[in-house]
Amino acid sequence: MKPSFLLLFVLLAASFLTQAQDSTATKTKTATVFLKDGTQLRGSLISESADLIRIRTDNLGELSISLDKIEKIERYTAGYYKNGHFWPENPHSTRYFWAPSALPLRKGEAYYQNAYIFVNSVSVGVTDQFTMGGGFVLNPTFRDWQVLFITPKISFPSQGNVTFGAGVIAVGVFNRQYTYDYQNPYSSRSSRIKTNLAGIAYGNVTFGDVERNTSLGLGWAFANDEFSARPVLNVSHMKRIGKKTGFVTENWIIVPGGGDSALALLSGGVRIFGERTSVDLALWVPAGVGSFVVIPYVDFVLKFGK
Repeated sequence: MKPSFLLLFVLLAASFLTQAQDSTATKTKTATVFLKDGTQLRGSLISESADLIRIRTDNLGELSISLDKIEKIERYTAGYYKNGHFWPENPHSTRYFWAPSALPLRKGEAYYQNAYIFVNSVSVGVTDQFTMGGGFVLNPTFRDWQVLFITPKISFPSQGNVTFGAGVIAVGVFNRQYTYDYQNPYSSRSSRIKTNLAGIAYGNVTFGDVERNTSLGLGWAFANDEFSARPVLNVSHMKRIGKKTGFVTENWIIVPGGGDSALALLSGGVRIFGERTSVDLALWVPAGVGSFVVIPYVDFVLKFGK
């Protein structure tokens, strides 16, 4: 087995070995309770009645508060208690680094992603099953070329912890090409925009939930009006290993055929996140290219919307 492909199995094995110890986790809804005296209490709503509410906080435990002392209640983040501490639900479960999982954004949810400063994208949950994304590669000169892309994805209703999805990652490269009349030195140059389209159409299946999942995807790359005869396999995994940390591995493999050797792009890294933001720090390793190369990767994501 080639060392690069051995790395793929090591990354996937590490994701399971880093599983945190199981503990009782109670799914719940979190809320912030604003009292009339200016105090804010955040925790899990246990019960509500016509006279009072019961809320469980990290620092003060369970509290009963009469409604006449409450100015307002904001209910929002899903989450659970683990080892006596509240863990907000993982807000970044629909993507790995670049590859999507089959899990959808909920209607009204959205996120902005920036990678390497120049690559910018936004994804929005149009419905609970359809996610629309798009973005661009920033050209600092704002001249002569531009790269735009769209990433629509449909997610089919999940059956237990299995979710199916399908989508397209389509990239458009727009170049301005200049022509000259060399026989007439006094003529002005003319230009036109040339468009090249490329991308991948795929289907995938995700096993697991927002806290831990593995996705298998199969797609065919295309360029303009031609499709590749060799499919592309994607194997990705994410797992939450701490309240604010997770492990992510994303791996693209061009299936060999016709005597050609396999090519792959393997990765592994850590995700550091809050309730709405995350930072990915990872390494990419091309496989089957004849030499060992490591490419650092970093991105920043801000989730917004509902």
